[in-house]
Amino acid sequence: MLAAAEFIAQGRQARNAKDLPSARAHYADAARIYRELGDSLAYAHTIRHIADMHLDESNFTEAGPLYEEALELYRSNLQTRLLDLANTVRPYALLHEKLGNLALATALWQEARNLYASLRLEQGIHECDTHLQSLKEHK
Repeated sequence: MLAAAEFIAQGRQARNAKDLPSARAHYADAARIYRELGDSLAYAHTIRHIADMHLDESNFTEAGPLYEEALELYRSNLQTRLLDLANTVRPYALLHEKLGNLALATALWQEARNLYASLRLEQGIHECDTHLQSLKEHK
């Protein structure tokens, strides 16, 4: 049986080749292994990538629950890196923006901005500010 890291590598390769169904399958195999091992942070990271691929294909009903599960795991673990949390809040905000849930999207973009600001990641701050301004103008 392949190790989770090998499935992730295969998933990255398939994703880079724009073969998202294969990429998701490889990531799902890795997620199963991480779940069985009880590695909740690796599991959260892996399902976030699966959610990102669904978001890329506008499969919003598939992406949403995966982001929610990843966020729940990240928020409940004291070992969570802020960058991992920010990088999960960000696409979840984008998802809600696309769904028209503007109040929730605004709150999530603000949360992501705060996380990126605490890490001094200017690119993340700028992206969040751009979305927050757009949402403000949309109201």
